[in-house]
Parts: sequence; C-alpha cells; structure tokens
Amino acid sequence: MITRRVVWVALVGGGLVFAAVFAYAVVSALKGPNEVLALPLSWLPEQWRWSNFTLPFTETPFAQYFGNSVVVGITVTLLNVVTCTLAGYSFSKFRYRGRNTAFVMVLATLMVPLEVIYVPLYALIYDLGWVNSFAALIVPAGTSAFGIFLMRQAIDAVPDELIEAARLDGAGVVRTLVSVVVPQLWGPMAALALFVFMTNWDSHLWPLLVAGDDAHRTLPVGLAAMQANNMGASGLPMMMAAAVLALLPTVLLFLSLQRKFVEGVAMSAGIR
Repeated sequence: MITRRVVWVALVGGGLVFAAVFAYAVVSALKGPNEVLALPLSWLPEQWRWSNFTLPFTETPFAQYFGNSVVVGITVTLLNVVTCTLAGYSFSKFRYRGRNTAFVMVLATLMVPLEVIYVPLYALIYDLGWVNSFAALIVPAGTSAFGIFLMRQAIDAVPDELIEAARLDGAGVVRTLVSVVVPQLWGPMAALALFVFMTNWDSHLWPLLVAGDDAHRTLPVGLAAMQANNMGASGLPMMMAAAVLALLPTVLLFLSLQRKFVEGVAMSAGIR
C-alpha cells in the first residue's frame, strides 16, 4: 500500500510539473514581445494578445509545415498499423521454417541506433531521386520493429480456437485476419498508432536531411527554421504560439485514444 501511494504521488507530481510547463508556454504565447523574459517573472500577461496565434500563419509558412506533418504522420501511422499487423500475424499464428530466426533478426534491429543507418539510407534515397519528396519521409518509416513486436505479442493473446473455427467455416487467411483477428486488436492497434504518430510527429533529424524546402518541411524542421530566421519583432510569443499549436494534435490524439491505449499495452503485455 505504501509503495502504491509513493508511486501515485510521484506520478501526480511529475504530471503537475509537465502541466505547469505547458501552461506557462500557453500563457507566454499570449504576452507581448518584451514580457516573456522580463524580470521579475510574471505568469499573467499585462494584455492578452490572442492575435499571437495567427502570427505563425501570417509571417511564416507554418500552415505548410503543419499540413506536411499531418499528411506524413497519418500516412506513416496507417502504413505501420497495416504492415506491423500483417507481420505480427505471420510471426504469431503461422508455423514455417526460419520463423523464430526472422523474428529475432527483426528484434535485433531495435539495438541499432537510427543514426547508424542514416548515411546508407540517405544514399539510397538520393539514388532513387526521392530527396525533397514525401516518399523520402514516408517510405522508410512505413514499418517498425517495435510495432511488429507489439502486434505479435498482442496477436499471441488471440485464442487459436477462434482462428481454427474460422478456417473450418471456409474463411481464407485474409478474411480470418480481417473478420476474426483484427476485431480483437483495436486496443493494441490504437497503442501502436499513438506511438508511431507521436514519434513521427516529433522526428527532426531525418526530415532535416531529406526535406530542405518549405514544400516538404515538417513541423520540427519548420519550427527550427522559424527560430533561426523569423524572430524579429514577433519574437518569442510567436514561437511559443507555434510550439503550442504544434503540440495540440498529439495531445488531442492521446486524449481520444487514452482508454484504448491502456487496453492495448495491457493486452500486449499479457495483462487482460
């Protein structure tokens, strides 16, 4: 009981710290240029400047960056859900030579830092002519070893009897997957979608390497470019407003998938 209370207090304390940082960012986005770093520190602005939230759209290509991130994030998430579910289904419910070896090789890639493969991957993207294109941002991130592992663990929890019953009724492999297995996996699929979307939404280094023009820049790269080139008269309040707007999609997605996320993680961990 004492341990549970200590954990609860630690979680609440950490949540309050993060909430305070987010609240300060929102309030700072509503201040004037000279108020953000003024001393002594003041939480509330002298004048609430709601127009600061329009500055990123009027003074920078923020709308382009935001739209690019939405397109890339949604596409990559859907690809991961599909490919990782298919691979997890294969590793979990099919018996064939080399299955375990292939699965171990997939897991081994988790130990390879992404920075190690960026040079050969960039060379491949360059040879394909995909530099400054959405293909370079989407295709390399279209599946993940972590996603395959997560879905394989979740599909292990689906009773084999259900699959056998579907096969006896004449259902093929695809129909069994779609009609029997997938309805059991909404929680894990939601958890995977949340993990992938948040990781892709926050990704900076790879988009910086392959997308150097405004037409293909995603939000992290765009925000860095805005900070370097557009501080000017708008200053920190505009950057704070842009950062808050960039954070909203992940917050809203987490709030909408929170219950399914917890169910999915529990199912993948074998806790039901």
